[in-house]
Amino acid sequence: MIPMARYKSARAEAEHVAVLLRAALMRAGIPEAQVARVRPQVTATGRAYVELGAFRVGDAGKLLDALPLDTRTTDDADGPTLTAESFR
Repeated sequence: MIPMARYKSARAEAEHVAVLLRAALMRAGIPEAQVARVRPQVTATGRAYVELGAFRVGDAGKLLDALPLDTRTTDDADGPTLTAESFR
């Protein structure tokens, strides 16, 4: 079991980021019902996470539109880089 202070700190960090993500998703036009799926989590080891949940394809597209994605296609040692347009 992790110390309570560590849990509270991780929970506060995860909640802060979740709140910011929810606000950004709302600005991107994602419906509130979808935004509510964003939840803070803390693991048994005390790591902070934000669970995004599943988004409908149309809402995921809105999220992609709101992200500053690189539109160039490049090849490197890891293989080709796919752009957001590759999935539309």
